[in-house]
Amino acid sequence: MSKQSTKNQLLNTISIGAVKTAVSLIKFFNLGSGTNLPGMIARRISSGILACLVKQTKKEIITITGTNGKTTTAGLVSSIFRSYGRKVVHNSKGANMLSGVTSAVAEKSSLKGRLDCDNCILELDEAYLNPAFDEFNPDITLVTNLFRDQLDRYGELNTTAKKIESAVEKSASQKPLKLVLNSDDPLVSAIAGNYDGNGLKRIFFGFEEIRYTNQPEKTFSPRETINCKCGKPFNYNKIFYGHLGFYECSCGIKRKNPQISARAEINVDFSEIEIKPENQEKFSFRVFLPGLYNCYNALSAAATALEAGIPPEYIKKGIENYSTAFGRAEYITLQGKKALIQLIKNPIGATEVLKTIKDDDKARLLIIINDNYADGRDVSWLWDANFELLSGYDKIAVVSGIRTGDMAVRLKYAGIKERNIIMKENIKDALLYSLKNVNNDEKLYILPTYTALLDLEHIKRKV
Repeated sequence: MSKQSTKNQLLNTISIGAVKTAVSLIKFFNLGSGTNLPGMIARRISSGILACLVKQTKKEIITITGTNGKTTTAGLVSSIFRSYGRKVVHNSKGANMLSGVTSAVAEKSSLKGRLDCDNCILELDEAYLNPAFDEFNPDITLVTNLFRDQLDRYGELNTTAKKIESAVEKSASQKPLKLVLNSDDPLVSAIAGNYDGNGLKRIFFGFEEIRYTNQPEKTFSPRETINCKCGKPFNYNKIFYGHLGFYECSCGIKRKNPQISARAEINVDFSEIEIKPENQEKFSFRVFLPGLYNCYNALSAAATALEAGIPPEYIKKGIENYSTAFGRAEYITLQGKKALIQLIKNPIGATEVLKTIKDDDKARLLIIINDNYADGRDVSWLWDANFELLSGYDKIAVVSGIRTGDMAVRLKYAGIKERNIIMKENIKDALLYSLKNVNNDEKLYILPTYTALLDLEHIKRKV
């Protein structure tokens, strides 16, 4: 072994030890989730630690990116693979920048730098896909959807799509890549459409029909204005939500026919999905997560698993047995009261969450809005989200976080009576007040932005 190899091995050992020590101390002193700081330290000690570990994956390296649904989808994929008997390493807490991915992978490795896993299933922030692919090349990459989200960080949708496309094409030029794309999203389905290399296979998934049980089908959801590459706006025959649906342009470009198509029936408490893979038998399963957006998460997870060769019976088992990820339709009990925590971060996603709340006569509400860097500094998206869905809500609505005042004003203009809007900037005070005012037969819906979710995770351990 050369001196350089010996040095690299030593640095990797120190790096992994630093992660394990930092994670243990953070947990012991209840200082937070320990998702990013350990990875930052590790990467300072050994810049090659992530590449060294991920490349030891025995089977597929799978990366998942897009605007909405990354954490839940990655969790569903991991649950499916585990149901099939695979050893999985997964950044399950949703820390999807390189530091968070490094923390998750290093924590699961041995001090000697050995990663014993069949699959790495890694959620990646859209902006970090390119630098991640400088360190390792995946076998499968899933792109869930693209919506306007944190414009101060990402810019417009075409900019985000080009970043993803650049990363995908770079990786495919070095190693064969299966790219799993949402055919219902015109921006996603166009990614790498002009790539002329031999190393890329594009696989499309999408819904053919969506039906609703015991809830209205026509509920307003914000629309993105998406233009074809010729410059003209797309026309739609069906719109499922946002800009997802059956689209076409007069220039001839239209929705791709998905190799993995599906139908969904959405109930208030669960959904039924029937999937028809190309040249295979249909199969179906239940999704015990609320809303259409989670049906898309389940379909994208199933499509990814099919491309990895997982049989349908294990896909069904993995999805139906899935336990929700931190803060993503997470059901918990606090002080004997039922609560559901659902991250919100952009107009489309927030509106889909609000749809699941508006018809629940046992709902109580706590909304926590921060504007730290990871949330996005610009909170004007609150005015694009359809909070008017709550206009019939006539109970206390507690608002908290750095932008308490902005959220209170938004609820007032949405039609909630001013006397029902309770402002408590301190998140712990807001949570305790909310729980005190929730009856035992009611459910507290907690809607935080990302850093508010991290604060909440820290606080709820002490409540």
